[in-house]
This record gives sequence, C-alpha cells and structure tokens, in this order.
Amino acid sequence: MDIQARLKRDYENKSIYTAGFYADPDNDLENRKKLFDALKSLTENQEPTAPFALQMMLTNSEINVMPLGLVDLDELKEFENEQRSIHGLHDHTESLPLIIQYSPHTDKAKVIKKRVGTVQELFSNFNQQIEKVWQVIKEFMQANFTILTTIENDLIADSCNVKQEYLTTFSKMTEAEREEKLGFSVPEAEINQFCSYMSDMHEVQAVVLSAGSFANHELLGKNTFTEMLSDNIRRSTLFWVLDNTFYEIYYYFYMSNENDKLHKRLKHQRETLIVNMRNDAFHRAQELTAKQVKKFDFNEYLTDIFIPVAEQIIAEVNKFKD
Repeated sequence: MDIQARLKRDYENKSIYTAGFYADPDNDLENRKKLFDALKSLTENQEPTAPFALQMMLTNSEINVMPLGLVDLDELKEFENEQRSIHGLHDHTESLPLIIQYSPHTDKAKVIKKRVGTVQELFSNFNQQIEKVWQVIKEFMQANFTILTTIENDLIADSCNVKQEYLTTFSKMTEAEREEKLGFSVPEAEINQFCSYMSDMHEVQAVVLSAGSFANHELLGKNTFTEMLSDNIRRSTLFWVLDNTFYEIYYYFYMSNENDKLHKRLKHQRETLIVNMRNDAFHRAQELTAKQVKKFDFNEYLTDIFIPVAEQIIAEVNKFKD
C-alpha cells in the first residue's frame, strides 16, 4: 500500500485534531511549556494515525506542526518517490514525517518546512522528539523576532525624523504662539520632551491604523461586529491582531531606549499591561455586541484600547529619563 493510500485509509472521515496558542516573542520558557502541553495532550488522547495540526501564532508569522501531506498531497508523492528510490518498490513503512512549517506574514517571504522525525516517533518516544521539535521551533521564532526587530527599527528611525520636524517647528515659535497653536502652554524647557511624546504617539498611531486597516478589510468586511465575532476563525484572528499590536507598541518603546533598568521595569510590567489590554478589549467587545452596533470601525476600537497602553508605557519611560 503506497503512502497516499495509507493516508486516505487513516484520515478519511476523521476530523482533524487541532490546537493552538499565541507565542510570546521573548519568553522561551513559557512557549516551550505551551508546546509541550499541547503535543503531550495530543499523544495522550489520540492515536498516531489521527490527523492533527498545532498552530503557533507569532507577531509576524505562524508555525504549524502537522503530519506531512495534511495540506499538500504533492508533498506525500514526493516523499513516496524518495522512499522508493531508497528502499525500492516494496517499502512498507507506516511512518509519516512530522512537518514544522514556518510562514512569515511579510511581503515576498517564503514558507519554510522542515521534517523532524516522524509522527510515530513523537508518539512512541515523546521526550526525545519534543526536544527536537522545540529546537526547530525556537529557530523559527528567532527568525520571527528578527522580522519584528526590523519593523521596530523602521518605526524608531521614522520617529527620529518626525521628532526633528516637530522640534524645528515648535522651537521657532514663542511660548504664546505654541499655546495658540496647541491650545496649551509648552515652556521652552519642555519642548524636547513634548516633541518626543508627539513623535512616539505618531508611531503608535501608525501601528494602530495598520492593524485597524487589516481588521476592517480582512475580518469585518461588510459584516456587523457581532456577525464577525460569531465566526470562530475571525474571532481568533482578532485576538492575534490585539496581541500583535500590543507587542509592536511595547517593543517600539523597549527598543527605543537602552536603559537597562527601564528594560527590567518594562519586562516586569509587560504581563500586567497585556492582560489589562485583553480585558479592556473583551469588555468593549461585549458592550458592542450587547448594543448590536451596526456601524463599526476598528480604527476607533483599537485606538481607544492602545492609546492608553502607550501612555502607560510612556509614563514608565519618563521615570527613567535623566
């Protein structure tokens, strides 16, 4: 029996066992624990022949762990040909390779797939195989963090340019002219800090509007907010958008400043900040659903959530200013 026939025999009329989680960009210990728990649950509650897919959502990519051929039968054909070239026409192995697929969410990025042993080895020798799986996933997560770092560096560079424009504009004004322009007084000694705040919020708004544009177009479409939220896939994607937006804002401030004590403080505050953000987003979603809001704009929703988050981080940053 060739491998495609075995796959059809094993997978036909079976639902796919799925699991997933959102990976912290900078917490290997927690990510490994989530991976371990998810795959351990799979091996304890399913048979090696069960079709399955574990999805890890990262800030700018996703990682999937699954049997070869689950989403692309051509891969199975290629594997079958490889096996026949090695073992001849009478290869009777029942093993399916375990695939780890890395899919960056960036322009022109290529999907990368690596084989890590077999599904049967994961079930029969879990402790050994989970470490091999983790090492590949860790490598892909580092690649994802490189993407995130590039994005943050672009934001930081733009912020420097924007700040200089603000400095040039407001430094030429008298305090009275600044008050007339802004509606409040900015003394000469506070111009630099004010321009830093303005340029930071400019970048935060850019991140928020980018997320809002994606959510309006890809998630909401012509539906109401309630209709969108009732769809499991779009609801899960919304949660990813929220986490992704948080991390882009958080790491913008983290990477903009080199103060080690500030870094330690932000790391300490990060879990509280993201939990509060999620709770705020959830309560706002409940209110929108209860009110059966017809006209909805993700730009407003995300702005109301993330501007306070950014202001909290800025307050922490200012505590460590010289």
